[in-house]
Amino acid sequence: MNNPGSAAPAPRLASCTYAAPLPGGADGASLADLLTTGSECAWIRYGEGMVGVGTAARFATTGPGRFEAARRWWMAATESEAAETAEAAEPEGVPRTTVPDDGLPRRSPLAFAAFAFADESPVESVLMVPEFVVGSAHGRSWLTWQVDLDAPGYVERAAAGWRPGRAEAEQRLAGLLAEAAARRPGAAGGAGTGARGLELSDGVLSQEGYRAAVDRGVRQIEAGALTKLVLARDAVVRSADPVDVPRVLRTLTVQYRDCWTYAVGGLIGSTPEMLVKVDGATARARVLAGTLDRDGAPEGAAGTDYARRLLTDDPKQRHEHRLAVDSLTERLEPFTTSLDAPEEPFVLELPNVWHLATDVTARLVGAEGARRTGPGALALTEVLHPTAAVCGTPREAAAELIGRLESGDHGLDRGLFAGPVGWLDGNGNGEFGLALRGAVVEDEHTVRLYAGCGIVAASDPESELAETHAKMRPMLQALGLRD
Repeated sequence: MNNPGSAAPAPRLASCTYAAPLPGGADGASLADLLTTGSECAWIRYGEGMVGVGTAARFATTGPGRFEAARRWWMAATESEAAETAEAAEPEGVPRTTVPDDGLPRRSPLAFAAFAFADESPVESVLMVPEFVVGSAHGRSWLTWQVDLDAPGYVERAAAGWRPGRAEAEQRLAGLLAEAAARRPGAAGGAGTGARGLELSDGVLSQEGYRAAVDRGVRQIEAGALTKLVLARDAVVRSADPVDVPRVLRTLTVQYRDCWTYAVGGLIGSTPEMLVKVDGATARARVLAGTLDRDGAPEGAAGTDYARRLLTDDPKQRHEHRLAVDSLTERLEPFTTSLDAPEEPFVLELPNVWHLATDVTARLVGAEGARRTGPGALALTEVLHPTAAVCGTPREAAAELIGRLESGDHGLDRGLFAGPVGWLDGNGNGEFGLALRGAVVEDEHTVRLYAGCGIVAASDPESELAETHAKMRPMLQALGLRD
């Protein structure tokens, strides 16, 4: 299946950005406070990031050409803004970063995005352009108002020269927030508050089926068909009360501050893994592979020593991790002038698990001056996805076997799980994590969770199943099913 996207023309986006306190204005106000209806987009870490409110435009596509289709649509949507601000572009040699020295982002539209894991998935990959983006970084906060100049409410005014401005933006945002407050889920109930009637059950790929899939995967690895394979399963949470998605997201921003909490079109979660971040000429990534459950493990310094011993000193864990790092750096390197990936991983401590982690930093080609000539965040995302961390090694053989063991044998389509999720702007900057430790809100009473594990020759089916339980724990806690 390949649906390159809607035949409707791309919007003609225009935006204005200005410094402003977070809406609400009270001391202690946070980005997470803007998550009120469950329809907002979000990208939050350590309390900073962005929340999208309202919808200015949306693009959906499927198939192998989904990244290219999204990139072409986005280029067309931001072309008008780029042309109108060309005279104000930075001089040659000045980095085009997301947040420059004055603390505000460049004047450029911004979209949130989520892409399906597999080329064959019928699940739509989406770009969501919020009407408002509320941002906070480096102690500064700002607002961006984004409009489609060809939309019915603006087309005649735009033809007369109108463009979005601050005074009208503040009036419009106040109206949107008032509407959102009126639609906010009631405080008396909602999954995530110990709500009544919460039920967890196996998904399409049962626990028994998962053990069998892991066993078959190990046998394929032992036969030399591939070196590493990542296999996933799903689980379903049903609630008698409507799921309070905003509360779930706010809980994740507090309990998993070191992760990137995301929300795009019903895909929610808190990922510890950064596929790629592009900020001007710099690209960064955080690669995770090698996992140890913290449930029942020692605490404090004893726990740290325990994790180092069972992760850093374990040949299986180190081998799995090195495959993931190499799969990313080998594909990223051709687009860089320099690249740093430490040989020794570090142990990342999260509330539910420990991971072996490596932070990669690179200098990109063609990223200097006012016009980017090299690849931006979305182009690099297409190059890098899927890495060995979510697919396997070799990539093509692993992807084919995933299709057989997950979809072919059990009917499991990962959909947006383990695909890229994040944001991009019109300058080529952006952040795309992997949609892990998350779920899809299927309706107001149903949430489908996903988790996967890296399989190598030494993998044990029971241990891998236990690891999926550990990886689902963040969402189960946020939903109110685990302490």
